[in-house]
Amino acid sequence: MLDNARFIAWTGSWLLVGALVGCAPKTNVSATGNAPAQYTHMYVTTQQIWFNSDSSASPQDTSWVKFPLGAPVTIDLLSATDGTLAQLTTGLSIPAGTYAQVRLLPVDASSSLVASATSAGAIYNAEVDYVDSSGTTHQTPLELANPEQGIGIPTSLAVATSLDAGNLGTATAGTATTANDTGLIAEGGLLPTPTATSGTSTSTSIAGESTGITMATTTGTATATTGTTATTGTTATTTTGTATVSPFAIDINFDGTRDLAPFTYGASNLPGMQLNPHLTAYDAAAIGAIQGALTISGLTNVTNSVGHIEIEVTAETLSSDGTRHVPVNSTQVNADGTFVLYPLPTAASSAATYDLVIHGPQVATIIVQSVPVNVGSTSTTTPVTIGTLVPRAAASFNVNLTPASAPLQAGALVGFYQTLPGSGAVPYLIEERPIDAFNRTFTTAQAISAGSIDFGPFVSGATLALSTVTPAEGTATYRVSATAVLFTDGPLSRTVSRSAASPALVSLPALSVASGAVANSISVAVTAPPGKYDQGELIVSHDGAVVATASLSTLLAQGGSGTIALTGLPGGTSSSPFASGIYYLSARTWNSTNPSTTLNRQAYSLQADLRSGSVSGFAATID
Repeated sequence: MLDNARFIAWTGSWLLVGALVGCAPKTNVSATGNAPAQYTHMYVTTQQIWFNSDSSASPQDTSWVKFPLGAPVTIDLLSATDGTLAQLTTGLSIPAGTYAQVRLLPVDASSSLVASATSAGAIYNAEVDYVDSSGTTHQTPLELANPEQGIGIPTSLAVATSLDAGNLGTATAGTATTANDTGLIAEGGLLPTPTATSGTSTSTSIAGESTGITMATTTGTATATTGTTATTGTTATTTTGTATVSPFAIDINFDGTRDLAPFTYGASNLPGMQLNPHLTAYDAAAIGAIQGALTISGLTNVTNSVGHIEIEVTAETLSSDGTRHVPVNSTQVNADGTFVLYPLPTAASSAATYDLVIHGPQVATIIVQSVPVNVGSTSTTTPVTIGTLVPRAAASFNVNLTPASAPLQAGALVGFYQTLPGSGAVPYLIEERPIDAFNRTFTTAQAISAGSIDFGPFVSGATLALSTVTPAEGTATYRVSATAVLFTDGPLSRTVSRSAASPALVSLPALSVASGAVANSISVAVTAPPGKYDQGELIVSHDGAVVATASLSTLLAQGGSGTIALTGLPGGTSSSPFASGIYYLSARTWNSTNPSTTLNRQAYSLQADLRSGSVSGFAATID
């Protein structure tokens, strides 16, 4: 906040607003989601929302601005698609400032069912409903690694005071102008009323924080004196009216294609679902949408047993190192062939452009290049449309990972890439899938298209002209690479091709820690009741995302007491700290005689601080 003596003037008009002490803009928070075609519901229940200006603040830092919700809110993220939003809360009085983190505090699936989850039709507070390959529907608890510490979302949100940054609306009575960055606004207190040397002078008043603001004028040549500094020669022209301040709006996006990680456990391979979040949060005034349609009447095998189309649209942009295209957001194609891809970051002054990758196992991939995105929601602005495209049918083949002695990190995503022919072309991500955090392969083989690629540039107002090419990797061949939170992206040197064996197998190397980090470790002393459990997993998470896992089965079988070492975790040294090296532990244990009824999930609140080196002596007692 600026102090009383500070103001900004511009020649020609003068708008004064007083009595802003303690006044913060009202903020609304909404969410939207997406998931692969086999999912029918994705319920998430939230009980608190936190904000922090420090991008590396841990959950236990005291600098968080916290907003407990009046009652937990459950939303079905698969009903908030096609540009629609599910509201988490409204009217938060967030102090003005720039925020680098948002943190959602969810209600765990194992907690007593809250009223909002019951009303939504869920049987767990966090739940995923899906249809398996045999057509059976499952209502599965969505497991969170350490829900008490929340889900951290990196972002950049500039929350202005109520009357900064042009968010004062046009007056609804009288003749009034709209405040903007060039207006004169007093912050943090009452600016002295100017004295008119000619004409008349009127005062300024405030009625409420978000609506009913009365703007007043001073006609003539005015002089404003603040402290010892005088500003003269400014002609005030604004007349009185009542204005409304638009609320600040934040949209949080869940992409289930990346965030929902299926796994199996126990000798009978019981299914489970883990939330491995890669969430994003945007200022709603700086996002837009792209829409389009596919003619799917000539396609077969693209509709699954619940009527969902197994075709997805992904907006991609170049990675920061320029080696590959990376996903920004995805959406499923609707049963009628239409789609709306929202939210996508952009700006009014310079619209962002994205390449759209339209993909699915039974269709030839389509790439539409350089599609611009205008600022505005689907309810306020007509999104850019790519028109109607006709995808070609294609054969598919299945792929899985080869079990390895040095497997991928537990929270890894595996991407399948293809490159357009031509000098300087950069690989596009065609399909992406999270691995099973415990078994380090896909729970079921990933189906990918064996077809060629149709591509072409977007031209506003014109029908897309697509060319058909064989990818640079060759027919039915993909580059394969992994990514994971706090680790460096894997190389793009490994490939996989359609083969007589099904699934085709590919082996990927473990990832290196992120730039600026070193490989540290946590030594954990585990104690469990002898004989109660004989199988289990220890989970290490960061901001809710899974980073590492280690089997507890040998320790449990040997009496339930011993030490587990988790190595290769991104951390720092005393001379070169790594700010993101804060982790939390949780355990998942069961007895193999009856895994589902003996399952015990337990989270630990003590943080493992690897910012300056490895830690030992961490104790985990299992009930």
